[in-house]
Amino acid sequence: MSEAEFVKVKYRLTEQVARPGGMTAGMASDRAQRELAAHAGDAMKSIGAMIGRLEAMSREQNVSLDTVYGEASTILDVAGLFDKRVLCDACYSLCELVDRQRTHSRLDWTSITVHVSALRLLWTKDGQDPATLKSVVDGLWSITDRLNP
Repeated sequence: MSEAEFVKVKYRLTEQVARPGGMTAGMASDRAQRELAAHAGDAMKSIGAMIGRLEAMSREQNVSLDTVYGEASTILDVAGLFDKRVLCDACYSLCELVDRQRTHSRLDWTSITVHVSALRLLWTKDGQDPATLKSVVDGLWSITDRLNP
């Protein structure tokens, strides 16, 4: 019977990680936060423009629920990057409302318009009086929850 032979495999990644230099996860996180902060102004302008498009959709009422969902979902994504929690919660409520309307083959522009108006308010207030803003979001969810999933 032969003896077992152990062969140590050298991985390129192991060698790269072992080399001096580079950065720690904490350093990379700090750098990413700085880079992200540099784009905050443009992102907030973009969110304002997207809310404006949702307002136009609510006035004209000539787009599909998929279009409303897509715009709200994009706002949710951008706001999430910049930790706009209240705005994210309101957008999530709008996305859920639209999805439930699609599921039930309904189209209720009034509830969508209420959500869009609330988005404008929350974006304008941006963190001022968090308790009141949270109550606005709670009200949006009460509208959404009227349509069972």
